[in-house]
Amino acid sequence: MKKAMVALVLVSTNVFAFYEDPKQQFDMTRNASNNVTIVFRQSKNVTQECSQESIRRGNKPFGFSVDACSYWDRSLTGPDTCLIITGPTTNFHTLGHEVRHCIQGNFHK
Repeated sequence: MKKAMVALVLVSTNVFAFYEDPKQQFDMTRNASNNVTIVFRQSKNVTQECSQESIRRGNKPFGFSVDACSYWDRSLTGPDTCLIITGPTTNFHTLGHEVRHCIQGNFHK
């Protein structure tokens, strides 16, 4: 099965200087996929694990700290797959943010 790998933008709620409203409404009709299998991986060093995954996918490592990241693999024959990497503990906002990447791709403006 041939997959086109698309790395999603990594986001950390404490890295960027913008405020993200956890109750902000967004358009679910603009999803990149409505058929996604999510795979979770926990790491004690999230930034290192996310950077290693980025390199494995042919991208540059990250030059900043992240709380979580997600990577999306498009499938031609079945559900798309999205890998979410978090620490051993996380919060609802961070997890929801990454799940949104899994269904909407790079939604950041």
